[in-house]
Amino acid sequence: MRLLPAVVAFLLVHACLVAAAPALVIEAEKAAVRTAGAPMDGGWNLHSNGEVGDYVRAAAPAGGAAGAPAAYELVVRARGTPCRGVWPLMQAAVDGEGGPTVTVNSRDFADYTLKVAVPAGVHLVAVAFLNDALEGGEDRNLHLDRIEIRPAAGGPDLAPASRAEWAALGEVREQEALRRAAEGVEQFRKSSAAVRVVGADGKAAADAAVAVELARHDFLFGCNIYKFDRYTLPEQNAAYKRRFAELFNYATVGFYWRWYEPERGKPQYDYTDKVVAWCRERGMRMKGHPLLWGLEAGVPRWSQGQPTPDVQKARVQEIVRRYAGKIEFWEVVNEPAHARSVKIDDPYRWAREADPKAVLIVNDYHVMADGYPPFLKLLQDARAAGVPFDGVGIQAHEPRTMRFPLEQVQRILDKYATLGVPLHVTEFTPASGGEPITGSHRQGTWNEAAQAEYAEKFYRVVFGHPAAAAITWWDLSDQGSWLKGGGLLRNDLEPKPAYDALWRLIQREWRTRAEGRTDGSGTFAFRGVHGLYRVRVQFGGRTVEGEHRLAKTGPNEWVVRIPR
Repeated sequence: MRLLPAVVAFLLVHACLVAAAPALVIEAEKAAVRTAGAPMDGGWNLHSNGEVGDYVRAAAPAGGAAGAPAAYELVVRARGTPCRGVWPLMQAAVDGEGGPTVTVNSRDFADYTLKVAVPAGVHLVAVAFLNDALEGGEDRNLHLDRIEIRPAAGGPDLAPASRAEWAALGEVREQEALRRAAEGVEQFRKSSAAVRVVGADGKAAADAAVAVELARHDFLFGCNIYKFDRYTLPEQNAAYKRRFAELFNYATVGFYWRWYEPERGKPQYDYTDKVVAWCRERGMRMKGHPLLWGLEAGVPRWSQGQPTPDVQKARVQEIVRRYAGKIEFWEVVNEPAHARSVKIDDPYRWAREADPKAVLIVNDYHVMADGYPPFLKLLQDARAAGVPFDGVGIQAHEPRTMRFPLEQVQRILDKYATLGVPLHVTEFTPASGGEPITGSHRQGTWNEAAQAEYAEKFYRVVFGHPAAAAITWWDLSDQGSWLKGGGLLRNDLEPKPAYDALWRLIQREWRTRAEGRTDGSGTFAFRGVHGLYRVRVQFGGRTVEGEHRLAKTGPNEWVVRIPR
């Protein structure tokens, strides 16, 4: 059943839905949903990325099927302030699905008209501000006054609706997203495999006992490892490492220039070498993050502003070459669509030259909130210009209290999958710090139970998407977390419910174990999650053990020969 046809609508920037036949008028300052900003004289100021909207009920067009869309003309009265010559970009969304966009290119209020379609049913229709920026004293803002929604000739009017009605449908949409995710896990994360056992004479060994177990996932389940050996007590450091290794197969290693090289020419390689060695001993893959960044953390203390390109190049190439063959993935430039003072063009070419085998990822934030079109455009332009990148990093913690709707997560992953490279969901932090839950049909407080419930569902959706390759939790422990309650462990390093929920998913539900006996052709067949497997075969009083990889591309037939 398709709940939201791909026809989506532009906007509604109101909240107090005042019927004015035949149009529906929405006053921005009274909107039921205002995720960012503040009141202003005559409207609402979206001074950062966010949305303003309300709940509406749309009827099916005359003669239309249930759920069919109807056409509307939206007239939005708005004004903007530019930053660096770029005006606000405004988008309409229905239940988080982005529709048409328009540039609001005047400091004076003006009407902006868009033709859109709204499906029958109850929906949250909102206007989103997509490209907030604050640079050099200029602040890009979107000021909203009102919206009129006018039905097309002969079309049905919109009517006000309640949040309760919308939330009930939101729960249905969430369950549908989870159903699709479960299908995706079976289709994209598992393959059929066979162990074929032969004797020393080369003949099939029937009735041999076979046991297989996934030893290491191909999919990357990770976390930053920034508190490695940074606790006061040895037992704390030991507990941190044990919990990390029990759950994850992927670690993000920090290279923030401001702290990594406090004195010029004296980077902290000794510490990083220790972290890298520990990870490699456990077969844990690694990502370096970040080498360059346009914000303070990316500017060394000994430099007057961002270092010159020749100094940047030297840093990128020295670090990438030093860890070539050890650190496989790199986020060379952090958040380039927001912190635009450092471009990706040359730095990614420098990294590719330093290690042609490195996997280069470009990452940014606010993507799960609204798709963040400026980031998608940056990547499309980079692809057209021949800038080398091998993956897209989608941060998942802005806005910080938003419980991203799962069907929206799937749509955004679909959109970025069109770039044709693997997607890495990075910096996922649903915190348990007591903040109100926003952006969701679910209400309540971000406590430990809510953190665990959402974390499990979010991981299911990401793991079930064919373009996803990794998901990284941001800060293992509350002690040192960048957000209050952002860890999977409490301050005493004991697991929270979210840690236990993810462990059950990753290490139990998605960790294939199978055993049985070979048939008359000497074959034992099974279906399992992609990754490295331990295989044990017993036949004729002998036991043979080995490792084999179950890959998506196959063929996945493993021949085990029993010695004399």
